[in-house]
Amino acid sequence: MTLILVASLLLSSIAGFNPRSTPIPLPENEVIIKYDKTKDLTTVSLLPLQISGKKDNYYSLHLTASFAYPGQTFKVPDSFRFELTTVVKGRKLNPDLYVVFIIDGKQTHLSSNRWAVKNPLPGRSAISEVMVMNMPAEMFLKFVTARDIAIKMGGTRFPLTWIHQQTLRTLADKSQI
Repeated sequence: MTLILVASLLLSSIAGFNPRSTPIPLPENEVIIKYDKTKDLTTVSLLPLQISGKKDNYYSLHLTASFAYPGQTFKVPDSFRFELTTVVKGRKLNPDLYVVFIIDGKQTHLSSNRWAVKNPLPGRSAISEVMVMNMPAEMFLKFVTARDIAIKMGGTRFPLTWIHQQTLRTLADKSQI
């Protein structure tokens, strides 16, 4: 009888488990807080997240997100910095590459600064590209609370997993937006 009671309690708790609403505590070292005395600027950033490994013309895609405020007294950010780093197969970047964020089916484009990094994988024919963009705080909040999010680069779609989203929510929690 006790076994049946324990089994039914276990099943009911599993049945009520919703991974989208149940936060996973992430280690504090996922978030890095640095104060630059010279610039009098505090930056709060995540460690790079691997969004994808080999896919289409890419060896990998990584995302880093951060926000900053002047001084050491916390201020709620107006925007977040998104940095996408790709390692592209071959030695040629697409100069017309269009990066789109897909948030619950709606596409949004952010302008970016881009630059190439030569020889990111010694011994392989590859080039890396870094794209930095500012995302308004309202859009970042939609991004981390959406049901379905992805990054589309040219014709390649990179869906973000629930774990990616939870990690980005850690940054949102630190920003108090």
